[in-house]
Amino acid sequence: MKKLRFALIATVLAAMGVSGAPPAAAANTFPTNPMGFAYATTAGVSQYAHPTGLLVTGRCNRDASEFTNARAGGAEILAYLNVVERNDGTVCGQDNDFYGGLPGSTPLWPYPTPGQRSNWPGTHMLDLQAGSAWADRVVDYIANLMVQDRIDGVFLDALGGRLWSDLADWESWPQLERDRWTAGAVDLVRRLDEKRRALNPRFIIVNNNVWKIPDVHDGTGDDPVAIQGERYVDGICLEHFASTSPYHTAVAGRAYSNLGHRRVIAIATSTAEAQAWATVQGVTHVTDQHGSGGYGQVTPPPVGFHRLTDRPKTFGRTTIGSGTSNGMTSDQKRASRFTLDDPATLLGFSAYLDGGGTGTGSQDVRMALYTDSGGLPATLVAQSNNVVSIAAGSAPRWVKFTAPATPLNPGQYWITIHTGGSNGVARLYRDGADNRYNSPDLFADGPATQFGSGWTDIGTISVNAGYTVGR
Repeated sequence: MKKLRFALIATVLAAMGVSGAPPAAAANTFPTNPMGFAYATTAGVSQYAHPTGLLVTGRCNRDASEFTNARAGGAEILAYLNVVERNDGTVCGQDNDFYGGLPGSTPLWPYPTPGQRSNWPGTHMLDLQAGSAWADRVVDYIANLMVQDRIDGVFLDALGGRLWSDLADWESWPQLERDRWTAGAVDLVRRLDEKRRALNPRFIIVNNNVWKIPDVHDGTGDDPVAIQGERYVDGICLEHFASTSPYHTAVAGRAYSNLGHRRVIAIATSTAEAQAWATVQGVTHVTDQHGSGGYGQVTPPPVGFHRLTDRPKTFGRTTIGSGTSNGMTSDQKRASRFTLDDPATLLGFSAYLDGGGTGTGSQDVRMALYTDSGGLPATLVAQSNNVVSIAAGSAPRWVKFTAPATPLNPGQYWITIHTGGSNGVARLYRDGADNRYNSPDLFADGPATQFGSGWTDIGTISVNAGYTVGR
């Protein structure tokens, strides 16, 4: 973890014309959760096993069971990776695996001569240029993490629009070298964003640095290349800055990505300062790891937990069946069985429906969730908050239903469509293995507490349930 140099940033701010007291504070419109850095030890990790606590692993402990358990409780786990530089000596086997071999085997930054630049004592900078062998390895390595889905994202230390340490001495770099470093940093997060959209859109990318830097070519405005980095990450980390700093509060409130799961982190120098950062617009997570303990221990959460619903998971069927019904019978339920792997909190339901049945008018539809007993639907767990009316002739689409925040244990459940209104208007979609059970049930008084006896039917229905991990 590198602390950005406040004196250097203050100089930059002066060049940008940013000065004076910060504007009057407004209430933060984003719920703020606690986070912890578990670089050196996993002790204390369990404190964050709540929706949606945030934990950053160390270089060598990512696979520890403490993180697995915290994630099962709803915490989000980000893997610490330093793509900017590498330690001159061996740290651990997992670190060597990331860098592709023993120290000395990773391509170094080639300017002014290969291996000359260093950003932190005991390290040397790596060849981060766009399209370099090192950049390709980073993309491939993190893409594999996306596919494995054993963690929730990555924390990319020191990566941003420029470097700030005294040792790096960025201001002395020739402009061509600075341009290549900035372009490489932006291209890296662009490629990672492209990968996650294709492989795992829930994957989180946070960098510990800023992208909003002055355009050194003409001395005014933002660097047009560096600022593009903001669109490819879910947020940034601000490390040990005052919650009253105009520049840092401004960058905390900027837009990041468009995937919907914002993660802007503030590392405070005290518990009171962490709580102050929690009120700054745009901040989503705060920590107070500071003082003599530094990053050597995971400190208690400085603020409370607020369940976030911006990265929902799904169980059930997300593909569209090739077969359809002639139209669903009114006052009847039909359900397919699916397995939930996580301890969870229910968010809602989806069903792929249209109005192409033989009936006329419209048909009312709600959804429900039942437990499984001996391979048959049994006890009602939850029903949708809303009823949707499907009009005759309406086009096929995924129809959304909200649901109460209901705790769910891992296990098998029956996701259910319950119909009323005009008979035979709405159609479901299904195919594949026979996995459907039907039962009559009057629509007007809601789904029965017990599913009831009925009959099996063909195919698996295109229905699913959304949830967040943890209760």
